[in-house]
Amino acid sequence: MEFICGRAYTGRIEHVCIGIEDGKIAEIRKTTESSSKEYGSEIILPAAIDVHVHFREPGGEYKEDFFTGSRAAAMAGVTCVLDMPNNRPAILSSDAFNEKVKKVERKACVDYGLYAGVRKDVYEVKCIGYKTFLSADNEIFCQPQNIETLLIEVKKTGKPLAIHAEMEECIERRKTQNLREHGMARGKDCEIMGVERVLSINEKIGAKVHFCHVTLAEVAEKIGGKASFGSTLHHLLFSRESRFGYEAMGKVNPPLRGERERENLYRIFEGGRIPILESDHAPHLMEEKKDFESAPSGMPGVDATLPILLHMLMEGRIEMETMLDMVCRNPAKFFGLNKGAIEVGKDADLIVVDFSAESTIKPLSKCGWSPYEGMKCIYPKDVYLRGEKIVDNYEFIGEGGMGRMIT
Repeated sequence: MEFICGRAYTGRIEHVCIGIEDGKIAEIRKTTESSSKEYGSEIILPAAIDVHVHFREPGGEYKEDFFTGSRAAAMAGVTCVLDMPNNRPAILSSDAFNEKVKKVERKACVDYGLYAGVRKDVYEVKCIGYKTFLSADNEIFCQPQNIETLLIEVKKTGKPLAIHAEMEECIERRKTQNLREHGMARGKDCEIMGVERVLSINEKIGAKVHFCHVTLAEVAEKIGGKASFGSTLHHLLFSRESRFGYEAMGKVNPPLRGERERENLYRIFEGGRIPILESDHAPHLMEEKKDFESAPSGMPGVDATLPILLHMLMEGRIEMETMLDMVCRNPAKFFGLNKGAIEVGKDADLIVVDFSAESTIKPLSKCGWSPYEGMKCIYPKDVYLRGEKIVDNYEFIGEGGMGRMIT
């Protein structure tokens, strides 16, 4: 058994030795005489989980692939990602799902789960969950009259359904030239309507539902404990009044809200009332972001979320328990992952953080840019995936194929 020793957070910060065997935490003790790695002033924490990424493979490898995306995740302290199915082709059949598995399994640097779009012939694939859109932005679109059937069918699988909850009937399909117009065309009522519709229908069905990227405090309050939901760092930190190098760098779906809505969402984040923080990592090339009207929606984020949170923690802007709930415990619990805590039996996914090593965000994604670039952050010094070090002194030393698929 190998031991990693140092100051760790296990409900409080205390010196412990974490015994690792077969990739799992086998023992936690105060001291050990066995050979071990001893850390000094750094803090050992559980690694993060990101339940919402778009690593663009297959079909968009020119801006991200599973190796570059999972490497960026690893360097930012994320050792498990759940990847969305709106690829090219969209993952709407068992053949498409199995082909994607073949492509990404040899590239993954961290553990991963794959969502599937919802069609009858994918209900038997080894996915982590299902994804649907209530907006007609792609092929994984659920017509309003089909929501009830979808919830019934997904419930039979026992797996979660992640929902992009902007109602198509509310969206104005028109050309927009800036963030304000984009936000008006996909107004907040579209999100409110979508969430209310699903909650009402699911009240009698009881499917396991996760609402993606909630942007409004009032929507968070509506959901309450009736379903899981996540918010993104970009909806917490940016509004449609924010300034970007190219305005379309801030073009995302759901759109960035007004400053008042952003502030309201940020307040419930500070209060620990957002259960899951997800990046919605959706990289595009900068060249694609120059013209607002034609620019695709989405921005990178898997490489920035945890480092920025760690800096917020250091400054006292959020509590340790709040951070661990959002990026470790709640994602692990809802999606059934054996990760997210320093406990016996859990995967030995750990990060080592030197809180004195303040840095600034730099783009790690293949797309080459980050909306958070230059923001203060703290990167993890070392990262362990199932007990094996994959980041050493801020340098990635892992390799593609180390990650395991979780179903």
